[in-house]
Amino acid sequence: MQAMLERRGKEVLGAALLVLATGLGMMLWSYSPDDPGWMVSTDEPARNLLGRPGAALSSTLVIICGLAAWGAPLVCLAWGLRFLTHRGEARALGRIIFAVIAIAIGSVFAATHVPVEGWTHSFGLGGLFGDTVLGALLGVLPMGAGPGLKLVSVLSGVAMVAMGLYVTGFNMAEVRTLVRFLLSGLGTSVALVSGLVSRGATGSARAATALRDRNEQRRADRLSFTADDAPALQDQVLSRAGRS
Repeated sequence: MQAMLERRGKEVLGAALLVLATGLGMMLWSYSPDDPGWMVSTDEPARNLLGRPGAALSSTLVIICGLAAWGAPLVCLAWGLRFLTHRGEARALGRIIFAVIAIAIGSVFAATHVPVEGWTHSFGLGGLFGDTVLGALLGVLPMGAGPGLKLVSVLSGVAMVAMGLYVTGFNMAEVRTLVRFLLSGLGTSVALVSGLVSRGATGSARAATALRDRNEQRRADRLSFTADDAPALQDQVLSRAGRS
């Protein structure tokens, strides 16, 4: 009975985390820089799906972390699924506390990229935190801004993936399974593209062969006059000339 209650309790916690992940995702998806928030004071109604509280919270997260704020709903989603499916939920307490570090690293990684079209903020994609840490790192590195930016981007990207897998509860067995799945999907995609290219090349070759055959047939038709046809053609020409 105790084991069953613990199992049901974990499933309820997983469902709650999925609801929280959905709410955070809706809040960030409907974020608008014109909504009332930390740096915007307006009496206009909030366009955020969660109203003024959602607008205020999403504004705070985006201003501080930028696009890395999406790490919060992703972590909640991962652990919600783990608690519901009872896969690695025992690792939750030791892993989820590092989610803030993973989001911070993601903020630095986002800051190394050029803002996308439609990004109206004065700070970069990593928010104020990402811009601040990136500026400090570029000032410390003994190289130019260009090479330093690329180095920080690569290192922070690798660290973000590693920390993301860690805080979402992945162990080495699951990582190996994930890698095999990705490699299998990549191999299938390459085979599919190769097959399409091969079929396209075969079709092009057949079309070229058919066109060549038609051209040769037309050339043969034009040159099909034999020596027996020549006198008849000459008589026709002479008769027309006599009538004229």
